[in-house]
Amino acid sequence: MKKKFIRNPNADLPPLVVLESYLNQKKREFVVNKLRAFGLVRKEYYDRKLGHKKKDFKLRKFFGKRYRLVPAPMTDPEFEQVFILIQNLLSITPKSTDNESKTNQALDKKKTPPINLLASVLVLVGLAGLGGGGFAAYLVFTNNGVMALEFAAIIAASSLFFSLTLIVLARILSIVTALR
Repeated sequence: MKKKFIRNPNADLPPLVVLESYLNQKKREFVVNKLRAFGLVRKEYYDRKLGHKKKDFKLRKFFGKRYRLVPAPMTDPEFEQVFILIQNLLSITPKSTDNESKTNQALDKKKTPPINLLASVLVLVGLAGLGGGGFAAYLVFTNNGVMALEFAAIIAASSLFFSLTLIVLARILSIVTALR
């Protein structure tokens, strides 16, 4: 059997017409992607009466309607105008000054706070207090004495409060030392 050669339906059209429609389609996709990246989209809800298909509306609220995020409908001249605007915005490079670069370098250095010995000791003591308080509460509870459950709950709550207080103090200390 001879293999049939499938001819493209656009083969008879002039190349500029085909390229123009292709470029317009690519510009439209580019503009839609940039609008989504900038967050300029709206929710469009699924409505069968408008001819929507369920597979196009993948996002769904919990026990709610299906929706999708799409930019507002635009005509071809509007797409051209937005495309030119986006190109101009992307081609603008901000002028950097020495002061901005120094502050950016200073902020980059301050993002990783130094390890503070006192903060690490506070965290270790807090965790040890939590473990010790939990163990003491367990021993009191298994003693089966009068009001053992109440005493165990009080010991466990106080050890939890103690450990969380020390961990929060360690975090505050590391933030304060990072701001210096």
